[in-house]
Amino acid sequence: MASLSRKILWAVVGTAASKAVRKRTRKAMHTEYGAPRLPYPVRRRSGLGTAILLAAGTGALMALADVLNEQGKDAARAR
Repeated sequence: MASLSRKILWAVVGTAASKAVRKRTRKAMHTEYGAPRLPYPVRRRSGLGTAILLAAGTGALMALADVLNEQGKDAARAR
């Protein structure tokens, strides 16, 4: 049961951190009057290359999470 409550706690902390970072980033990317700070309109890219790049980045992030998880398990066993 403690495992479930710990997971819920981490989910809440992660959600709060994500919302805070997004809010600060949006605030930094706009002027005090609400206009975007970008010097020119950005063209939206939605091609195959972008999809592959996002998939590769997600895969790398998940692999890093797996390695860190295994490292934590090894550290717990060593205690």
